[in-house]
Formats: sequence, C-alpha cells, structure tokens
Amino acid sequence: MAVSFNSCAVLVVEDEVVTRSVSVRLLKQLGVGTVIEAADGAEALARCNRVDFDAIFCDVDMVPMGGLAFLEALDGRAPVIMLTKHDRSDVVLSALRSGATGYLVKPLTTFGLREKLEKALSAKG
Repeated sequence: MAVSFNSCAVLVVEDEVVTRSVSVRLLKQLGVGTVIEAADGAEALARCNRVDFDAIFCDVDMVPMGGLAFLEALDGRAPVIMLTKHDRSDVVLSALRSGATGYLVKPLTTFGLREKLEKALSAKG
C-alpha cells in the first residue's frame, strides 16, 4: 500500500534553480501537500523558524551556508535527506555523522525521493 504524502510539509534546500525546481516537481508528483523552497542553508533556517517540516531535502554544496552547516544548525528539528552530486564515502559519512536521516546522489528520481521520504517520515514519527 502506497503512503500518502498529502498532509506533509517538505522543504527543498538547493542553490541550483533547475535542480531545485525538478526536486519540487517530483515531490509534487508524489503527492506532497506542501513543498517550500530555499536557495541556501541560511534561507532554509529562516523557513524552519516559521514552519514545522516533516522532512527536508538539502544539497550539500551551497554558499554562503552549506548543507552540513545547515544540518548542524537545525539541531534535529526535522529529518534531513542530503542531496548531492558526491558519492564519495567521506562526504556520505560526514552527512550521516552530522545527523542526516538519509542521502541521495543526484540526479534525483521519484523512486529515490519516495523511498527516502518514507524513511524520514517513519524516523520522525
């Protein structure tokens, strides 16, 4: 049985506009009810101060505040799935040690997003 995401609020933190819009589109195709965007970690923290997100998809490489710094500043307020082009084990381990719930290597797919979102929601609840 498929999980329904229509009552979920998800934040997409990505500095590349095209990648961010693709992520948003894929999440909406999965039926996510609320999808909010941020261009970097600092903007994402401001969004997190106004909305309680069920899950956050966050790029690793961003300026001025990157994904790992955002993850540490967020301090466990929501499950975070890191998004990146890196598949090196040191980057993956850094993200997981910093508290990431999961990790997805770009390019993103609806299958990968669904799988990680389901895991994030089960970890939260």
